[in-house]
Amino acid sequence: MTRRPGAAFRRLAVVTAVVTYLLIIMGGIVRVTGSGLGCGTTNDWPLCQGAWLPPLQPTAVIEFSHRWIAAVATALVIALAVSALLWQRRHRRVVIASSVAGVLFVVQIALGALTVEFKLPGSIVMIHLANALLLLAVLVYVAAISVIGERSGQGRPGTRPGLAQLLLLAAAGTYLLALSGAFVVVNSAGSECAGWPLCGGGWQLPASDAATINVVHRVVAGFVGLLVIGVSIALLRNVHDPSVRVIAGAIIVVVVLQIAAGAIAVETGLPAPVRALHIALASALWALVVLATVLVRSRQAEAAPIRSATKRPDAMQTPAGVAML
Repeated sequence: MTRRPGAAFRRLAVVTAVVTYLLIIMGGIVRVTGSGLGCGTTNDWPLCQGAWLPPLQPTAVIEFSHRWIAAVATALVIALAVSALLWQRRHRRVVIASSVAGVLFVVQIALGALTVEFKLPGSIVMIHLANALLLLAVLVYVAAISVIGERSGQGRPGTRPGLAQLLLLAAAGTYLLALSGAFVVVNSAGSECAGWPLCGGGWQLPASDAATINVVHRVVAGFVGLLVIGVSIALLRNVHDPSVRVIAGAIIVVVVLQIAAGAIAVETGLPAPVRALHIALASALWALVVLATVLVRSRQAEAAPIRSATKRPDAMQTPAGVAML
């Protein structure tokens, strides 16, 4: 038997996760285009340079769009948390996760205000992204468990226990990879290695601290990419759930595109559109790995009643138990 929230809440959860993903992408575009102060400081909000509409300047339009996507995301997260508390109390995991999302979003707004007010210090930018990724993960979790529901009784056979642990490791690696990329940006190290996969003509070792930061990010990307692809292949071989298989395939595609986008960005002089695509793919990879982890762990939970029901009682394994048969 499957218990899950109503259709309206499920749609709200999915839309909130999608809009938050778009907000993260827009935040990345703001960062790579240097548009963080395009509309002035937080004292100007909701205006942009003193007007209700932004002037026809790229940085102003980008920052204005970012602010209003943030406003929509704020309304959605509040609606999600309030709806969970008022009408979804029998779904304990949904209520807890929605409440956590609300808290993380409040922190995100505060960090965003600090980023603008103090002229975009690198440390706050890093924390801002780290919190944004956690928020996206929680919202993906809420959307996933709202759609698949909580199953009681006997369910379908689950997955191998080791896959869930490998997915958790892949998720941790993906999170670390995203933060290492942000570390490259805040240290202005993106252009320190003009070649790929290393520096210079493509194979020279880094010659400065900034170049070292850049190369370390690439090394992390290589290890995490191999880990994530390996885990995805294991999912395709061992999991028969169509949704998990589709997500595993999508993860592999996104990893390949992410590596290609990183290489193209370096070889073409870091154009803003390619850097923005790189950020979008990184956030998509994080969301997909989190989603796969949630689904696989859910399948393992479904299998627990089957294992307990088919396991013989200890007494049946004794000679006396056999005699009773």
